[in-house]
Amino acid sequence: MSGLVVLKIGGSVITDKSKPFTYREETVKRIGTEVFRCWPTSLIIIHGGGSFGHPIAKQYEISKGYKELRQLEGFVKTMQAMRELNSLVVKSLVDAGIGAVGMPASLLFVTRNGVIETALLDTLFAALDLGVIPVTCGDVVFDREKKFTVLSGDNIAVYLARRLRAKRLVFAIDVDGVYEISRETGDKKLLEELDRRKHSTLLYQEADDVTGGLFNKVDEAFNAVNDGIEVLIVNGLVEGRVEAAVKGKPVKGTKLVK
Repeated sequence: MSGLVVLKIGGSVITDKSKPFTYREETVKRIGTEVFRCWPTSLIIIHGGGSFGHPIAKQYEISKGYKELRQLEGFVKTMQAMRELNSLVVKSLVDAGIGAVGMPASLLFVTRNGVIETALLDTLFAALDLGVIPVTCGDVVFDREKKFTVLSGDNIAVYLARRLRAKRLVFAIDVDGVYEISRETGDKKLLEELDRRKHSTLLYQEADDVTGGLFNKVDEAFNAVNDGIEVLIVNGLVEGRVEAAVKGKPVKGTKLVK
């Protein structure tokens, strides 16, 4: 779709990952104001699970698929938590003046061994055609081999960007971009550009994340780069950077290149 931008907002931006079920309402409203100023850009927003979905999914080992009966409780609790977070995000965006509608990923996607196999996107297309912003999220989904699994917001963002031939894919995370970390001194240097070869040599400092953390995010995003999609990683906690990235203006962050 000509001019389409896919914006993935990390769970560490919209929640405090150190405190379960802690939503950063003012941060999302501020990002909503930035998105509002990007009108009439055609936009899809995906958000992560943060301190809502991740702790439950980890506790019940949802990403491993169905192994025992007790996991069914974790499956529905994770889904419920993500519906709650998605509703909060949509409300904050609407309060910022944006026409946004929530579309939980559990109703859009079915996977096979964790890979999207079926995507029910008619409602998403209808929203875009109407000028409304679809807002989906990382979620638990039904899986044809594992019965259920975790589908990350990063995977959804890359899938939609490629499937819909987006112009740009923006990841808003809780740091300025991808850093090169010295193995000897631990010193960090922000990389303004990053190719796949360099990516494979980097030392990533990962938090405990059921969806794989920054390395998996970047690794998956290179699939979009290979399709000719501009991919930017910026700090969603710093005012103005999401707006600049969505608009394609110069912004502090990391651009993925071939």
